[in-house]
Amino acid sequence: MDLAAVLLVTSGLLVFAFLLLTVSLMRLRGTTRELQAALDDESGARDRAALLLAIASAVNSSLALEEVLNVALTHAGRIMGAVAGAMYLVQQGKAEMHRDAEYNLTPRARGAVRKLDEEPVRSAIAAMRPLVVKLDERMAPGIEGGGHPQHVLVVPVQRSGQLMGAMELYLNAWRELTEDQADLLNGVASEAAIAIRHAQLFQAQEENALTDELTKLPNRRALAQRFLQEMNRARRHHNAIAFMMIDLDHFKQVNDTYGHLNGDAVLAELASILVTGARESDVCARYGGEEFGMILHETTEAGARTLAERIRSKVAAATFPGGLKLTISIGLAATDEPALFTTLMERADQALYAAKQGGRNQVRVADMNAPAKQQQHAPSEPTSFIGPR
Repeated sequence: MDLAAVLLVTSGLLVFAFLLLTVSLMRLRGTTRELQAALDDESGARDRAALLLAIASAVNSSLALEEVLNVALTHAGRIMGAVAGAMYLVQQGKAEMHRDAEYNLTPRARGAVRKLDEEPVRSAIAAMRPLVVKLDERMAPGIEGGGHPQHVLVVPVQRSGQLMGAMELYLNAWRELTEDQADLLNGVASEAAIAIRHAQLFQAQEENALTDELTKLPNRRALAQRFLQEMNRARRHHNAIAFMMIDLDHFKQVNDTYGHLNGDAVLAELASILVTGARESDVCARYGGEEFGMILHETTEAGARTLAERIRSKVAAATFPGGLKLTISIGLAATDEPALFTTLMERADQALYAAKQGGRNQVRVADMNAPAKQQQHAPSEPTSFIGPR
């Protein structure tokens, strides 16, 4: 065989070997891609699991309902790249949800209340899964950066088949949800539902601890907390603040004569009269026994005295359980001087003592300019105990 033939055969073998190698490499590359895809799926699952674990840890790190709602909402919004978001909670006994948390919305944004049988929440609630819904212009809230979203991703929040609320994640444009995204959002909603329920139970316990069982008014502890808040607010806004101490006259005689059950009914009725006689912004609480306290924010001495006299007259005109006619004595202190805010309760209590000593059924106003133990008081219409009629 001559040299040319040898070279031809060798070239053919080399081409054949190259083709075999190419086919093998292509098969190997396909197998590698399949393997990589499988690894990516597993890695994605691990990432989703890690993300859900982080979210679960975050939403369960607090028992404060507001914080739980904000954490769950911002995590869900971050997952979807939402420009803004809102969390709604179902109102007990009502077919509606109220917005309880939000981010990147304008103050007093539209859509504070959502009806369960209306869009944008109706379709998602019916399907009980995340859905992207076109927003009606009338329902679209304002975004802090300007404008109103045209689409919203609604994520129902449920626990044991019971609807607890929904997240609304506002989007710049329509998008289709992937199965992985829907699963991840459902996982976030499930973790949020558990945390929300725990926070609601804790909140209920806190409210019970701050509520007087008989009158359903805030108790002395709650009154002290609110008074501190109102003092701080009055300082910030340079407003006046007043405090009223109220005592039911001759209550011991009511208990001794008509029994403690009737006495309890009398206190509950007095609480109702005080609440209806006060303004919506006032804070009325049971201080202890037959004593009640009332915080009047942004109220001068003159305004507080007018309100006190109106309440005193309303109580005197009422008929209490057992047909009793009863009266109250009121001690009042008011000031717009921040340095004196902390003395208001003490001064009101001293004014109440003066009202009791002066004949009851009257309002006494503390002189905030006088030394604490040398106050002058002006009585109004002293009246003795009036029994049943």
